[in-house]
Amino acid sequence: MLPVYSIMNRESKDRNTETSYPSMGGVTDQCADLEEVEGVLTRLFPERQIAKVLLINPPDSHAELFHYDTARRGRYTNYPPYGLIILARNLREIGVEVNICNLNHEVLKQCHATDTVDSFDYDVAWEKALDAAVAEITPDLICVTCMFTMTHLSFKRVCEKASSHGVSLAIGGVHVSNDVERVLDDISCARMAFLHEGELALKGFVQVVNGEAGVDTLAQIIIDEGGKRLRFQKEKRPTEDDCNLLPSWDLAGPEENARYGTIGSFYYLKPGDTRFATILSNRGCRAQCTFCSVRSFNGAGVRMRDVSSVVDELERLENDYGVSHVMWLDDDLLKNESRAVALFNEMVRRGLKLTWDATNGVIAISCTEEVVAACAGSGCIGMNIGMESGNPEILKQVRKPGKVANFLKAAEALCKHEQIYASIQLMVGFPGETMGMVMDTIEVAREMDLDWCRISPLQPLANTPIYESMVAQGLIDDVGSSEVRFAAGAFGKQAEIEQGLRLATADFEEAFSVIGLDQVPDADQITDIWFYMNYHLNFHRLFHEDRPAKVDQQIATLINLSDVVAPENAFALYFLGFLGQQRDGTIPPSVIERLSTRLETSEYWQSRFAAFGLSADDLRHNDFKNKHLPRLLPKGYSNTWAA
Repeated sequence: MLPVYSIMNRESKDRNTETSYPSMGGVTDQCADLEEVEGVLTRLFPERQIAKVLLINPPDSHAELFHYDTARRGRYTNYPPYGLIILARNLREIGVEVNICNLNHEVLKQCHATDTVDSFDYDVAWEKALDAAVAEITPDLICVTCMFTMTHLSFKRVCEKASSHGVSLAIGGVHVSNDVERVLDDISCARMAFLHEGELALKGFVQVVNGEAGVDTLAQIIIDEGGKRLRFQKEKRPTEDDCNLLPSWDLAGPEENARYGTIGSFYYLKPGDTRFATILSNRGCRAQCTFCSVRSFNGAGVRMRDVSSVVDELERLENDYGVSHVMWLDDDLLKNESRAVALFNEMVRRGLKLTWDATNGVIAISCTEEVVAACAGSGCIGMNIGMESGNPEILKQVRKPGKVANFLKAAEALCKHEQIYASIQLMVGFPGETMGMVMDTIEVAREMDLDWCRISPLQPLANTPIYESMVAQGLIDDVGSSEVRFAAGAFGKQAEIEQGLRLATADFEEAFSVIGLDQVPDADQITDIWFYMNYHLNFHRLFHEDRPAKVDQQIATLINLSDVVAPENAFALYFLGFLGQQRDGTIPPSVIERLSTRLETSEYWQSRFAAFGLSADDLRHNDFKNKHLPRLLPKGYSNTWAA
C-alpha cells in the first residue's frame, strides 16, 4: 500500500451537500502543501490545459470469460453508458470537447460482424476501437469507468492500453469507489481516481487544471504520483438541480445497443427491432440493505429530478432516436409515491407511446393500488419487487425496508394488472440462514403468486456492511472487490447452472433431502436449493396458469430461456411444450425433439427430471395427467409450498 496524504479543505462539506458519503477511510493526518499539488498538476498536464476528454466504458468482462456463441445469441448486456453521457454533458457545459468510446458495445458489434469464432479476436476488437477513438480526438485526459467487480480484469487491461498513448489516465465508477486503494494498487497506470458520483468533481478538476479554480476546490479525488496519494476529501455531490441536466445522448448511439445485446430483464417481451434506452429519474435509495452498495456510492437519501426534466428526456429519446422502450436505472423509482404518480401521468398527458420496465427493482411498500395503476397506464410491462427473504428475522438482519405483509399487499395490487410481468427478487445464503428460513421465503413467494422469481445466491460486495460483517466473522476472506466474480448475468455461475454446466452433487434429490430445517446450508447445498426453488416457484406453477395474457408472457419467457439465456434448458423446453398445448392445442415437434436430445445427452438434466417426476414422454404422448398435483418433497419437509 502506498502512503496516502489527505488534503483537508476549509469546508468539510460542499455547501450544496445535504448528507455525506460514508467515510473514505485510509488517510493519514499528514496534509500535503497546496503548492505541491500545483506542481503535481503541472507535471501531469504540462500545458495546464484540458480541452479534450475521452470517456471509456470497458467491455463487461475479459476475453477468458467471453463466449462467442453467447454473444451471437444476443445474451450479453449492452447498456448505454448512462453515467458517461452525464459526465459528458457536464464537461460540455464548460466548453470541453468530449467523445465516448463504449468498448463493450464495440466488442459485441464486432462479434456479430464475424461469421465464425475463428475469425473473431476479442482483444483485437476492443484494442482497435480504443486506438481509433484516441486518434480521433487526441485527448488531454482519458477517463475509464468500471461498475462491476467482474469487469476488473477487463478494466485493468483497458487502462493499461489507454495509458500507453501517453495521456494522463483517470478512473472512477462504483467498482473503483467500493475498493479504491486496492484498485489503485493493481492499476498503477492510473494517475487519478474519482470517487462516488463524479460529474461535478471531474468538471471541477478540469477547471483547476485550466486555471479557472483554485486547488482548494478539488473534491472526491485521489491523485497518485511518485509513491504519494494525495486525497481530496471535500464532497461535490450533485444536487437535485444538478441532476436535471439532460445527458448527451448524441454520444451514446441508442439506435444500436439492442441490436447486439440486451437491456434490462424484460427485453424479450418486446419485438426484436425495438430500440431500447435507459433513464434515471432519481439517485439513491431510502433503504439501508446490508448487501447493497448504493448508499456507499450515492450517499444517504434520495435526490429526485424534476418530473418535467425526466419527461423531456423521454420525449427526446422517443422523437429524436426512435426509442420505444426504456429501463429505469433508479434504485428506488417509487420513493415519493405522489411524485411517481405525477411522473407516470405526465408521460400519458404528453402522449408518449414508449413502454418501460423497472429491472432494478422497486420497494414493495410503495406498490399501492394507485401507484401500480399509474405504472400500468403509462406503459409498464415489467417490474421486479425487491423482497430477498420471506423470513422476518433475515429481513431485520439485512435491514430490508419491508415486512411480509408489504410484499403480499404489493403482489395483490400487481395481480390486478395483467399487462405487467411482475417478478420477485430473492436471495439465499445469508449468514446464519437456516433451511427453515429458506422455506419461509418459499412460502411467501408462493403466496404472492407473481409471474417469476429471480433467485440468486448472496454475493457480498466490498464496502457493504454485510461484507465487512462476514469478514469479521471469518465467513469469507477479505480478498477485495477486484477478485470477486459477480455470479449474476451471462458471465456468472448461475447461467452455468441453468445450462447444466455446473453440478453441485451427483445425486440431486438425495443431497437435498439431508438438509435439516435447522441446518445452515453450505455453498454446494445452496446450488441444490436454488434448483428446487427455481423449479417449484417458476416452472411447476405453470401447470396451473390459464390466463391468456399470462400464458403469452410465459411462453415468451420460456422461448427466451431455452433459446437465449440457457440454450436447451430442459425445464424451459418441457413447459414451453405444455403451455403451447394449452394455448394452441399442439406441441411443436421441434420442442419435443430438442427436449429428448437434451435428456439423452445430459445426466445433469436426467437427474433433475427424475427428481421432479417429469419425462419427455409427457410431451410425446400429450400426457400431463397428475403432473399439476403437488410434488412430494424429501422426508421431513412441509409440502404446502409445492402446490
